Amino acid sequence: MPAFDYSAYNASGKLVNGVISADSDRQARRLLKDKKLLPSTLSEVGQKTAKKGSKVLRQARVDNLDLSLLLQQQAILIQSGLPLEESLRMTIEQAETDKQRRLVESWRSEIIEGRSFSEALRRSPYKIPESIIAGIGVGEETGHLHTILLRLAEELDTSAENRKTISRALIYPITLISVSIIIVSMMMVWVVPKLTAVFASRNRDLPWITEVVVSISNFAQNYGVYVLAAIALGVIIFSYVMKNAQTKLRWHQLILDFPGLGRWVRMADISDWSRNLGVLLSSGVPALAALKISSAVITNLALQQKFNRVTEAMRQGSSLHKALEDNIDGSGFLVHMVGSGEASSELDKMLVRVAEYYSARLANAVDVFLKLLTPILILLMGGMVLAIMAAVMLPIMDMSNSI
Repeated sequence: MPAFDYSAYNASGKLVNGVISADSDRQARRLLKDKKLLPSTLSEVGQKTAKKGSKVLRQARVDNLDLSLLLQQQAILIQSGLPLEESLRMTIEQAETDKQRRLVESWRSEIIEGRSFSEALRRSPYKIPESIIAGIGVGEETGHLHTILLRLAEELDTSAENRKTISRALIYPITLISVSIIIVSMMMVWVVPKLTAVFASRNRDLPWITEVVVSISNFAQNYGVYVLAAIALGVIIFSYVMKNAQTKLRWHQLILDFPGLGRWVRMADISDWSRNLGVLLSSGVPALAALKISSAVITNLALQQKFNRVTEAMRQGSSLHKALEDNIDGSGFLVHMVGSGEASSELDKMLVRVAEYYSARLANAVDVFLKLLTPILILLMGGMVLAIMAAVMLPIMDMSNSI
């Protein structure tokens, strides 16, 4: 009888390792479930080398929206009565991109070899979130795979939308400022020097604003290359120091403390955590295992560390709302809703409502920010261009009057 190496979460949320004998991957999962263990990894003894060899491939990322679309397709096809292998084959034929096709082909090849859907995702050449794999594993065991697939797809959509909201708030002002800097730099390097030569030939005193613009233009011509080199070097150094775990953690804490941006990141991460935990709990994943998996979806490492402390407090016997109150600052609404959910035995539903609340707050905060920022940036950029035009036109008008 084949043997399988496994890593699984026990009822205390701890990751345990072992070996179990079973006729197939599916039977091994059922035996682990009987032992109240939630599989994280499962591989047949003797295939470890192949698994290690595929480790580099699994680092390839898959877009949340692509993954959401594929999971929705599987849910609809499975609900219509198609076997999983057949639904995957149809998805491959209808794939919109080569990346989607390769991803689903990797799943189907594992299914054909007799592995479960969750194990197929885990062995995929693309990195699939552990929360998705755990949810699908529970769906297979409970017979509600299509329902859980739809919930997981919705979770991925919401998470992608939260990140898109933050990106929209950052990209617009950065783009506007960058374009303005490029235009002003071109004027300083190519336009202003030519006019300066004309002004110098007249041997007249220049207005103070023209003197300032000429000085900036001279600096840009003489030291512009060095400034660009210094910026490039700074980016390289930043990328290098971010490889250090403690430095990266401190940087993420700075982001969390930054006015505005830190609040958006906190709302997006709490929304993702709440929805993820709600879906896992409603799917039947043990609470501590669900907490540990949900903490991994938090992108900010400083905030993730705090939620890890929440999991540890739960392991030591604390209630979830008390653990959140003690470890997560400014989480009054979250604590209140979780406390209500625990009291009414509807924690999973309350967590989904929390996720919706924070997503709505995030979208509203970003909309207000952009409405306030847009006119301010336009005024600043317009003022900068007006100052340069004044610096150029005042000497020209002075020369015209003297003729």
